[in-house]
Amino acid sequence: MGRLTALKIKGLKPGRHGDGDGLWLQVRDAERRSWLFRYTLNGRAREMGLGPAGDVSLAEAREAARKCRAVLREGLDPLEQRRAARQAAHTITF
Repeated sequence: MGRLTALKIKGLKPGRHGDGDGLWLQVRDAERRSWLFRYTLNGRAREMGLGPAGDVSLAEAREAARKCRAVLREGLDPLEQRRAARQAAHTITF
């Protein structure tokens, strides 16, 4: 179970606050908060943004982090997979 709660999130000071299993909340000020998934793949530390905390709930961020961990277990990079999916969405296929 994560260390953060919806109530606790509202009172956090600027900085990075871990929920566990690679999920972090980055607080820049009272209005700017965003979810990050931090991981290491092939000895390289990476960070993947999961969205602003105002748009992505704690439960949604935990689910997104869970999906990223599943991708990592397959030996793939979730950040590269997201980039490839976005690029494929912009490709003309006619």
